[in-house]
Amino acid sequence: MFGLGNRGNDADRIRRQHRRLQNQLKKRQARPELRPQARRIGQPSPLAQALKSLRPSPKMLLVGTGCAALILTVSYWPERESKPTLVMPEEMLTQIEQDADSIARRVEQAKVREIIEDRNEILDAEPVVELTQVNEEDLLPLLERPPRLEYSVAKGDTLSGIFNRFSISQRQMYEVLEADYALLALDTLRPGDGLRFWVDEADNSLERMEVVFDLAHKVVFTRHEDTYEVNEVLIDGDWVASSSEIDIQGSFSLSAQRAGLKVSETQRITTLFNDKLDFRRQLRAGDTVRVLRESQFIDGEATGNDRLLAVEFSGRNWTQTAYLHDDGNYYDDEGQSLARAFMRHPLPKEYRISSRYNPNRLHPVTGRVSPHNGTDYAAPTGTPILAAGDGVVTRVENHPIAGKYVVLEHGGQYRTRYLHMSRIDVKRGQTVSRGQRIGAVGATGRVTGAHLHYEFHINGRAVDSLNARIPMATSVPSSDRQAFLAQVYQYQSQMTELIAANRNTPQAPKLGATGE
Repeated sequence: MFGLGNRGNDADRIRRQHRRLQNQLKKRQARPELRPQARRIGQPSPLAQALKSLRPSPKMLLVGTGCAALILTVSYWPERESKPTLVMPEEMLTQIEQDADSIARRVEQAKVREIIEDRNEILDAEPVVELTQVNEEDLLPLLERPPRLEYSVAKGDTLSGIFNRFSISQRQMYEVLEADYALLALDTLRPGDGLRFWVDEADNSLERMEVVFDLAHKVVFTRHEDTYEVNEVLIDGDWVASSSEIDIQGSFSLSAQRAGLKVSETQRITTLFNDKLDFRRQLRAGDTVRVLRESQFIDGEATGNDRLLAVEFSGRNWTQTAYLHDDGNYYDDEGQSLARAFMRHPLPKEYRISSRYNPNRLHPVTGRVSPHNGTDYAAPTGTPILAAGDGVVTRVENHPIAGKYVVLEHGGQYRTRYLHMSRIDVKRGQTVSRGQRIGAVGATGRVTGAHLHYEFHINGRAVDSLNARIPMATSVPSSDRQAFLAQVYQYQSQMTELIAANRNTPQAPKLGATGE
């Protein structure tokens, strides 16, 4: 049982503790090593650390106040046999409460002084800046950075071998092949084509890959999370017209070569007139061929791409002509088509269409645009696949995603593709006729069931085979006839002017050319 004398001692003890706290604060403020100094931003000052170690926390104040209340209460609680207890003088109780309030106020003032000191020290101190060396290229957006690796495809190269050469994982290669399913661009790599890689040096992960076919054509694969997005970039550039006159001396191919035509142009003309002209028997020495073409240039540099606008064969008593119309087809000077009509469906009969052409289709998982460039026919395995038109087999491949597939070229302007075949009945370089069997429907590659994925391309771009304007008719529509005849007249005038200009321009002799 505490008596009145003990209560007085408690109050004195609180006052002494308060005075000690004040003396300690004065001593620490007088020490020079605790004065504000420049330090790292955010680091507490020594004085703040000292105050923090000395100041009572709100929890300690609450406990102390509770203990004081308990002492007062117990002190005056009557014992069982005690005599009446003296009551504490009012002035003593008031003094104790005032001392407790004073201590609390001083502690709060110390907190405020610490905050002010820390702020002043932060403002006065010189900032400490830690510099880290950063590669300037890493600050550029991905599209502006130069590629880390570049490679020119050589004869005998495989995509797997090229990826291994640069330590890019086979898993990433298959992810790129999966993205390439819509274009199958990687199946057309030839010696001289360029590959450009953007890789993360930390883990050698492939961020971006470009396949450069020429100045005007490239395919770009860009990493997005766990997949790659593919985009085909085609630059139109400037198209410059030129004309050549071929004097037949020997075979058509050799005569065209002497006149400066490319091998690809010669093959295109041969395919174009395949049904109209017997090149071996009908052509004679002295016959002439006039050719009007356009060549593509980008920033003054030739891309190697060209297109035929007009071709005129002239014999002793016959002519054969071909003029490119606005619909993308070639017609003779009377408006008759040079190409036989295409089949709308490359199967013996019409089958259910399970998926239509959709260049803006959204991928069901990623939500990004994943074009469907063809028409899917739900035909059973083994159903014959027919050539949609006359042409030449240019590709016979087995792709991990597209499966076994065939590509046919039809006159240089049209191309058809047949994917997921179970068997292939033709060889590369073989000539096929409209309606000829080229293979059978299957489920090869990555598919959920047997079907034929059929694509129709015009000038390198996929179109809707069910609705596109493909050569189904045999002549220029009557509504377009006047415009077509005006176009023919323009082609003829342009050829005459360019050939006359060539004759008046001295030319250096060509190596390997033979005299006429």
